[in-house]
Amino acid sequence: MPIHRRNATILPSTGASMSATGVEAKADSYYGYTDGFHTIQVVYVDYVGRLRIQASLALTPGVNDWFDLQEGIASFGGITDQTVAWNPLGYIQFNANDPASGSQAYSFTGNFAWLRVKMDRSYIGDGTTYDSSYGQISQAILSA
Repeated sequence: MPIHRRNATILPSTGASMSATGVEAKADSYYGYTDGFHTIQVVYVDYVGRLRIQASLALTPGVNDWFDLQEGIASFGGITDQTVAWNPLGYIQFNANDPASGSQAYSFTGNFAWLRVKMDRSYIGDGTTYDSSYGQISQAILSA
């Protein structure tokens, strides 16, 4: 059974943002750990939009070193809401007719050096104008 060595807030409240990228956090492989087990807890408040979990294998990642986690790249588990599916393109999408609320944990395995989350609503409305009906992400916390 893996031992979690630390917790870190990797995305603070998104408020009225349409899109946001969380802070980059060092993952297991950065420290030389080999279990690769990570969990990200996301707290949603009537959230409409996409959530992406991104990783990098580079020790000093540049803009082009990040990729979206998806089935086949990471082994996902712990998704308790069976109505929400991880899209093969690397995101979870919540729509206006079924927004996300509450806390959700996403556990996955992979020997990544860095992790971060992205909130994306560029495809909603004009992609830049926030509406309060879009809700927000209160926070995302990484446990690795």
